[in-house]
Amino acid sequence: MASHSDLQQIGQTVGAKLRATRLTRKLTQSQLARPDFSVSYVSAIERGQIHPSLRALEIFAQRLGISSTDLLSKQTGQALQGLSEKDAANEKKQDTELELLEAHLLILQGDSRQAVTLLRSLSSDALKSQQETRWCYLLGIAFYHVGRLQESESVLTEALNKAKHHNDFFVKHIYNMLGLVHVSMRNHTQAFGYQQRNLDQLETEQQPHDAFFDAQVYTNMGLHYMDLDKIDDAIEMFQHALAQTKEFLSPEQLPSMYWNMSRYLAETQQYFLATLYGYKTLQMLVQGYSDSMRSEMYHYLGQAMLQQDQQTALIYLESFLQEASLEKDTLAFASITATTAEVLFKQGEVNKAYEYAQKAYELAVAYGDRIVTASIFLTFGSIAYARKDYQVGDTQFMEGLHMLERLNTRKELADKSALYAQLLEERGLPHEALKFYKKAYENSLEYE
Repeated sequence: MASHSDLQQIGQTVGAKLRATRLTRKLTQSQLARPDFSVSYVSAIERGQIHPSLRALEIFAQRLGISSTDLLSKQTGQALQGLSEKDAANEKKQDTELELLEAHLLILQGDSRQAVTLLRSLSSDALKSQQETRWCYLLGIAFYHVGRLQESESVLTEALNKAKHHNDFFVKHIYNMLGLVHVSMRNHTQAFGYQQRNLDQLETEQQPHDAFFDAQVYTNMGLHYMDLDKIDDAIEMFQHALAQTKEFLSPEQLPSMYWNMSRYLAETQQYFLATLYGYKTLQMLVQGYSDSMRSEMYHYLGQAMLQQDQQTALIYLESFLQEASLEKDTLAFASITATTAEVLFKQGEVNKAYEYAQKAYELAVAYGDRIVTASIFLTFGSIAYARKDYQVGDTQFMEGLHMLERLNTRKELADKSALYAQLLEERGLPHEALKFYKKAYENSLEYE
């Protein structure tokens, strides 16, 4: 195996040749680097601080119009030949890890099309067994987000078979994604089957849990029950979801949960995931994470309660508003406040409902594009219209509808556009109403 001093010498020699050739070709570091690398990466190579991977060396040589061997002195070439096959394999594996991580980041950043391109560019020969599972899983998620549902289902099924063979931690995550894919495909029986298997596994396995992932599973089950008009079952699932995260409100508790996950995964030799949970531990030390998820769960729980006896719902909602822990979670508190406003509105207490809706709006307005925030705006708009406060109502409806459009929530956008159109028509504005009836129709087609 090459020593550290050997590698340092290689890096300095390659760096000097790379810089000289780049300047001869009159290229900037940025032109040489993009789109595959950062400018800082090229700069560090040229200064001899790091040595490039074999893949990077090939890419730079191609852009400079030379052979990769031209970047190496005779001495450097001999040193490289001295690297063992194990060194080369490890380097290749590290490159693949970085590309898988980059694909995951692209998905999280909303660029799933680019993630598909990147993942498909990876050679199957370069993937180890656990990397193959992750590759299939990430490609399945990316396909799901770009609407290629059949391909998503196929590749996720392949990931599931590989994960089961290795008793992989990814199994329950794959179950969760397959459930979401089948819901989108309107295969509700299959979706429920995957969600139920996931739930069974969560309730029987003896290992540290990611409470937020568990809560997501319960929330998905609750949404499924709502689609089936099984409101009592839906409420039970949403309450389970909230129970999973209730103890993890403080920044001090979240790192402990993720650190336990990281240690367990390291002990079971699932090092990539152990590293990710380790990074999550660090992230949680500097920022809170639970607000958005908890607020959505309270939102869905509130929507389910609205379909029950209104007085019973009001009692539950007012009890939630008295919880000291909920007051620390501003967006969740705003969501329950808005749902309370909806109940009061249905009971005919319009002025009191308006006060609650206004308070919810003031709490939520700083949180940006979220389904909970949009729902609060639209609730406030509906109540403002009932008071004939049309200026406030129009402002709230437009903000809420634009937010739903940015969030790409077609079903909600169709429903709320139709509601606004109806209110405009009742107000005597048929031309404006027609625009929103059209928007409702167009989005209902996309949802179907």
